[in-house]
Amino acid sequence: MLEEQLITDFATRLREEAEEKLGEFDEQTLLAADAALAEVMLGYLEEAGVIQEHELCPHEDSTGRNRCRIIGYALPEDSNRLELFSARFCEENHPPTLPASEVAKLTGRAARFFGYAARRDLTRFAGNAPAEAAARLIADRIDRIEDVRVHVLTNAIVKERGVEEIEIEGRRVEFEVVDLERLFRACGEDITRDKIEIDFEAMLGRPITCLEMTPRPTEYQTFLLILSGDLIYRLYEQYGARLFEFNVRSFLQAKGQVNKGIRDTLRTEPERFLAFNNGLTATADEIEAGTYLGETVIKRLKGLQIVNGAQTTASIHRAKKVDKIDVSRVAVAMKLTRVHPAKLTEFVPLIARYANTQNVIQIADLSANNEFHIALERLSERIWCPGEESRWFYERARGAYQVAMARRGTTPARKREFERECPKNNRFGKTDLAKFLMSWWQRPQVVSRGAQKNFSVFMAELPERFTPGWQPDEVFYKDTVALAILFKAAQRAVRRAKLQSYGANVVTYMVAKLAFEYGSRLDLEAIWEAQEISAELARIFEDWAPLVHTALIQGAAGRNVTEWCKKDGCWENVQALRLDFPSPPPPEFAPNGGEHALDQYGGTHHQLVELCCSLSGPDWAKVMAWASQPGRVAEFDRRVAHTVAGYALQGWQKRPTEKQARFAARVLEAAMRAGVLEAA
Repeated sequence: MLEEQLITDFATRLREEAEEKLGEFDEQTLLAADAALAEVMLGYLEEAGVIQEHELCPHEDSTGRNRCRIIGYALPEDSNRLELFSARFCEENHPPTLPASEVAKLTGRAARFFGYAARRDLTRFAGNAPAEAAARLIADRIDRIEDVRVHVLTNAIVKERGVEEIEIEGRRVEFEVVDLERLFRACGEDITRDKIEIDFEAMLGRPITCLEMTPRPTEYQTFLLILSGDLIYRLYEQYGARLFEFNVRSFLQAKGQVNKGIRDTLRTEPERFLAFNNGLTATADEIEAGTYLGETVIKRLKGLQIVNGAQTTASIHRAKKVDKIDVSRVAVAMKLTRVHPAKLTEFVPLIARYANTQNVIQIADLSANNEFHIALERLSERIWCPGEESRWFYERARGAYQVAMARRGTTPARKREFERECPKNNRFGKTDLAKFLMSWWQRPQVVSRGAQKNFSVFMAELPERFTPGWQPDEVFYKDTVALAILFKAAQRAVRRAKLQSYGANVVTYMVAKLAFEYGSRLDLEAIWEAQEISAELARIFEDWAPLVHTALIQGAAGRNVTEWCKKDGCWENVQALRLDFPSPPPPEFAPNGGEHALDQYGGTHHQLVELCCSLSGPDWAKVMAWASQPGRVAEFDRRVAHTVAGYALQGWQKRPTEKQARFAARVLEAAMRAGVLEAA
């Protein structure tokens, strides 16, 4: 019953996330609801390590026989497998059942998409730029593609999953169904580190032989083990990326020659794997050791975490599951250390520092994975937006927003109270955070590689951007939220522009271009105070969107635009693009740069604070009553002035900042010109 309730709650959350994601798509977007569901589910699967990346290319033939239908694809640079994604979104509140006939139709039409692409039958995709680009990319790389896997994604429950694999253009095409229940388990929604309990006697029929370090240190216990490839496969199949909660490589996802070398050894020289591979370094909360037939053995583990060896583990799993390689002859060494849970944060980074030798990894990488996000989460819990009526919600773990809402209460009134306090539009997660910051840090080519890869680079580079020991503070948090507001405004501008394709790329390139040209002049605190961007800045995004879109397509010069957007050359091309910027600039921008420029009202920032505080609460109430009428003042200025008026009504227990005063004074000046205070 508990699992049923968990799955029901997960179904509600998944549906709500898909409906929210739908708001980011143009209403006319083909297969918008299915594409929104796919975007959400693929985000979960990437985070769980099931897939590496994805691109959306929704297409469905409307007429003719042998129709094809596709939502997205993935063809990673280091893979010979093409992943194709189809999806079906179900709006029902309770998880419905998707019939086998519907699954067969979805899989068959997605497989046909591959067939048409492989044969370069591309005319049917004319007019649908993302689908045509995807089909052309597949056609261009057909010699590299060895096999194809079609995934059907749905928030329904599928009872009959079996779809026979087929062959198209000499490639094996197999089919996977990821329904509600499978996604729930793949993402480990019911698994946490303390629930990873491994009984070797139950799994293998006998405990695992080991060698214990002697004499035993007082604060930890260490064993050396040899694990079979089949056992590693079973552990990863059951627990997935949850085995790597403390592993920096689950964030960095290092690939390239290292992974290729592992795969080649598994395929051609499995008996030599133990000699060639560095093995695994792991920790556990509890280790039950003993003796068996005169040997020291380990019977059970609790809280297993692979600190070094994520690549090895995932590669062995992939070799057996995807490449059908026999891993029974593979042996892997493991150094297993029992660490008390209270010592994990201190101990694990030190283990990782000395165990990770395949690539250079900074010691701060691992602590940042936890402490940085925890600190940001705590800031989001205590810092309220101006006016103290709502706050932003940092979702450090997927689903935390729904969990927090459930804790507030199950009644509709309680839920509405939570949503007023933390509006859904004020929610952002780890990959969102990485998009906001990496775009502003002028790395749009990295953002264009996809959410998880961008997040990996973001986490790897984070220690280099800040001094050792730095933690997010209130200023950093407010600036981050300001960038979230800016990024979301750019997204809205792109939707209004009704671009036919590459909208996500246009957004990150526009924000990066703004930072490149005018970032030093942008007042992020002003955006935080207003909780929106000005109409003038919004118009800049609207004007830029089609121009940046054209630049991306022309810069690709016939190449796949999505792939071009991932290149440094694309960013260099956009950097050189000439885009108009108004004079005077939008109100968020200092006219001449610098913090102490004179305000257009005519006084210094300090004088403007005094001017604002010279009015009583009732006077400010009259000003705001007048300013609330449409067209009286800029909405951006009005929002800041509303906050300052609140301070006045509370008897100036809190004074406005100099930046708040700069915008509030403009409203005050307009009200004075209109005779509002004199008339009073």
